[in-house]
Amino acid sequence: MMAPHEPATVESLRRRNPEAATRRAGVRVIISATFLGIGGIRTHLVLLCQLLRRHGIGVTVFATDVRWDAETMTGLEKTGVKFQLPPQWIRASRKLSALYCGLTWPWLVPGRAAAVYCISPGYSHLLMHRLKPAQALSINHEIVEPPDPQSADGKRAGKCAARLDASVANSHKVARLMKGYWPEKPIQVIPFLTADAPTPAPVRRRRAGAEEPLRVIYLGRLVEQKRPDQLVRRWGEITKHPALTGANLEIRGYDSDGTMRTGLQTFVTQNGLAERIHLHGEYALTELPGILDAVDLVVLPSRWEGLPLVLVEAMLKGVPFVACAAGGTEELGENNPDVMVTGTDWAEFEAGLVAMAVKIRAGGIDPVRLHGWAEARYGYAAVSERWLECLCRPREFFGVP
Repeated sequence: MMAPHEPATVESLRRRNPEAATRRAGVRVIISATFLGIGGIRTHLVLLCQLLRRHGIGVTVFATDVRWDAETMTGLEKTGVKFQLPPQWIRASRKLSALYCGLTWPWLVPGRAAAVYCISPGYSHLLMHRLKPAQALSINHEIVEPPDPQSADGKRAGKCAARLDASVANSHKVARLMKGYWPEKPIQVIPFLTADAPTPAPVRRRRAGAEEPLRVIYLGRLVEQKRPDQLVRRWGEITKHPALTGANLEIRGYDSDGTMRTGLQTFVTQNGLAERIHLHGEYALTELPGILDAVDLVVLPSRWEGLPLVLVEAMLKGVPFVACAAGGTEELGENNPDVMVTGTDWAEFEAGLVAMAVKIRAGGIDPVRLHGWAEARYGYAAVSERWLECLCRPREFFGVP
């Protein structure tokens, strides 16, 4: 018998659910991923491709550009995932890339595909929608709060959501907002995949002593709306509270041009904070378990979000978080006593951070309970089957004749 945390094989999955395996035999799925983005999108897409291939489902990924590393691409290709990308020299020009896709993709679309799954806003999704096989359903995946489709920012996302056959939202809040714009559109809620198998319950984590500084971490892209810069600049004041005295802050995440990280490193050095604030670059998915094992608290003070994958990953490891109620984040705090979801006002976030620090020091966090809460709602068993049904039997899943 397989261990609970061991990834399933195609054979074992067929033994467990032979009817589903028969239904999915020979199914192909098209993934339209625009530029193959990083962060939560990359984690989800890698896990999704692996899930589909373990079930013997064919996967073809179409994209206009790629931001993934070669190791990730090669690993997926070895499982049988096919990538259709413009040559490297063409990708530098958006117009040339669009022309290449328009001329070549009509000949490359698999004829037996059941679904065209479109993630991240992009006009290339509209091309894939037009090219899809007659029996296939095109599925738009909205991962953040949808912008007003009449606004300049929302024009591209709005066209995809309006024209594609059905939509997936990462959270119930995003689904409600989408329903307000497109009331007739079939919409289902499915969170991102976070793992390729159920996550084992964590052991009891250490309890920080009265004199021991807390280890706090920000995980995410270094972008303005997530406010890692404000977190760094306020850290000196925040840690004046007794529960946070001497607390260490670690910043890990991708910075597209290095500007924010460079500026923050200068601030840290000039203000003598180098021993308490540590700035790192992007981290690999394989590094995350070790990173989370070494911290007491995850923070995410975003102004707007979708459903942050990193917060789910933290909870599955039994690590509490403090985050602003942006996008779907607020539902991560529902009946969940081991996390703190605050308003998006900065003063509210800081107050929540202090309250959580006091709770951690008092031993008020139960990592096993936290893991169980997350696993039941966002873990592998709760999410993977819905993605399989969504992409392999989309008409039945969305109720589309």
